[in-house]
Amino acid sequence: MTRIRRHPSELPTCKEPDMKKNRLPLLAVTLLVSLPAAANPGKGAALYKKECTACHGSEVFTRPDRRVTSLTALNRQVRQCNHALEKKWFDEDINAVVSYLNQQFYKF
Repeated sequence: MTRIRRHPSELPTCKEPDMKKNRLPLLAVTLLVSLPAAANPGKGAALYKKECTACHGSEVFTRPDRRVTSLTALNRQVRQCNHALEKKWFDEDINAVVSYLNQQFYKF
């Protein structure tokens, strides 16, 4: 039997998956799971008024140079505040505050 020699560029390749390319969809799915559509903005409003207004008013959400520019960043910022102030909120509490802030101010 005769073997046909092929140029390496013609051979099929088996590449390892590029994990960097796969991170973004994984992050998006993670955030969608951690911020369910059923978050309670009414509960978020109550938590915000009770816990957040002691440090700042709504001007941080409405100023032209605001730091939060996406729903992902908003979720991250609420989690940072929760951690820094040792509130020990559950994910549903964080999601409720994120939902309220997004509905009231950001509208992402």
